[in-house]
Amino acid sequence: MEVYEITLKVAPPFLLVKPFVTEEEFYRDATEDSNWEYLDGRLVMHSPASNRHEDCFRFLITLLSAYLDERGGAVVRGSRYPMRLDEHWSPEPDLLVVREERRHLLTRTRLEGPADFVIEIASDSDPRLAVREKLPRYREAGIEEIWLINPFEQIALAEVKEPSGYASRHLAAGRLMSRVVPGFWIDVGWLWRDPLPSTLVCLREILPAS
Repeated sequence: MEVYEITLKVAPPFLLVKPFVTEEEFYRDATEDSNWEYLDGRLVMHSPASNRHEDCFRFLITLLSAYLDERGGAVVRGSRYPMRLDEHWSPEPDLLVVREERRHLLTRTRLEGPADFVIEIASDSDPRLAVREKLPRYREAGIEEIWLINPFEQIALAEVKEPSGYASRHLAAGRLMSRVVPGFWIDVGWLWRDPLPSTLVCLREILPAS
């Protein structure tokens, strides 16, 4: 049987989808350098992250990591670490936070079950993907706190689980407090600055108020 190699050149931004993939295949073939997510039985690959996306990611994970180093109570992980929700869903949020009492669910290769708090940053390849596909699944999983950051529209969607359902807020500016990480907050306006503000300066603002 002859095998032909086909090289496909696609200019970014792009989103590639490979359907009909099993969970076993995903975890067998995935590496820490893979760009694939496993969403609803499909492999979904984004084009390489933009400079703006990476700046926003670095800013938020630095703030959260430093805050939790100081105050404790939870751990944060960045993208490329799957959150297994079921046999068809292992999304990789840009950031996920797990309370200390659930830390045992962090295995070598994945989080077994939903995080307590996730943050998604809209990508150039499909800015609405998180709202369209991930948010409904995150709600179904009962994730307590969800932040969706959209630098293109300069809006943050924050959702918190309440007994009656999810309470939603859209913020273009102002203070956004976390419920899962007590005392942690950001000024949403920080995220739209170019360049982004100093994480050290922002952390000094956050810590005295907590």
